[in-house]
Amino acid sequence: MIFTKANIKNFLRESRKYLFCKGYEEDISKYQYFLFINSKVTNIIDQVYPPFQKGFFDKDKILILYKHHFESVKYIRRDLKKYGLHGHCIINYRDIPSVEGAVWFYTHNSMQNFAVINKNLYSHHVWIGHGDSEKIAYYKKMIRIFDTILVTGDKAIERFIEHKIFSERQRDKFLNIGKWALCSVMPTENPLASKSAILFAPTWEGAMVEENYSTLHLVDEGKLFMKKLLEQYPVDKIVIKLHPNTGIRDSKLINETKESIEALLSIKKEILFIAEKGDWVYSWIKEHFKNRLEYQDKLYDLNEYHFKAGVTNISAMASMVDAEDIPTFVIYDSSIKVQERVLLSSGIKIDITSIDKLSSLPTPLKRKRGVISYEEDWEKLDAHEVFKKVLKRINQE
Repeated sequence: MIFTKANIKNFLRESRKYLFCKGYEEDISKYQYFLFINSKVTNIIDQVYPPFQKGFFDKDKILILYKHHFESVKYIRRDLKKYGLHGHCIINYRDIPSVEGAVWFYTHNSMQNFAVINKNLYSHHVWIGHGDSEKIAYYKKMIRIFDTILVTGDKAIERFIEHKIFSERQRDKFLNIGKWALCSVMPTENPLASKSAILFAPTWEGAMVEENYSTLHLVDEGKLFMKKLLEQYPVDKIVIKLHPNTGIRDSKLINETKESIEALLSIKKEILFIAEKGDWVYSWIKEHFKNRLEYQDKLYDLNEYHFKAGVTNISAMASMVDAEDIPTFVIYDSSIKVQERVLLSSGIKIDITSIDKLSSLPTPLKRKRGVISYEEDWEKLDAHEVFKKVLKRINQE
């Protein structure tokens, strides 16, 4: 055998595939529906699980295709097993299967989405994302590559048209599936809940400066805002749900987050922190605060709590909280241009840098029309029935 650069590379690739993916592959021919993820984030399965948990995706019919990364693979496999999901490991582009007539779903921006589509030109490609927001990340031009885009409502479509990602003539690419497009991590509202809480769910620093909507750096202002909020909404606890990537790209936010939580503790209110054990944010929060906080794995499991209000930044959490008819406060930093210029469709927007000038907080208005809307009578359907309607619409194209 003649050793060339090409067959040496092929040998190394096959060796990696054998070493790291053998035993973690599925029979592709058994599946028609696929969900593709490519991420080094340790809790990526937690982020894509809500559509399965809510019943939109069928656990036994959708195969999760994931790219092997040393940083995340053991957590992906842990969570696939924990949730009873089916996964298939690949090493690189060449391992992406080609399946004619399949339906592929995508929840995250990834350059490898292009590779999947390129190898599956005779399949249908559907963007569902993992929430809805007015962040720049939610209306990037790369979304044009998908055949169908699932959105929460008319407002999301208008945003794409306003930012010239799509034209008016391309409205047929969208399907309004309302709350099911949120991939919501919120618990189902329980009118008999025995405990009350305020949800504090700030966003992270973003993948780049232009996507930074966090206010965790405003420690004193955040404390004053929460004190005012507690005066209007007295509750038993503050529930904190950090974005799972907080501090992963900008380490300064780790200390700023710790300082912000310390400030909330000084208000003398009990805090319940939500994160999976072993995940990135849990590790440094638990190390610092130890037993000064309570801990629980999942936000959607908090059915014993009634949320009187939710506080977040410009992020998908704003639409998730608003969709549950919870008074939603979206705080921002007016000194950061990208935060000032965004028009908000969910909740009420408050410049936290001027919080000392407010004697009381304004009351959030009811959800704006078009933020959550549905095709035809789909609002009356459960998640599984909506999924079947989506497939029927796709097959008619």
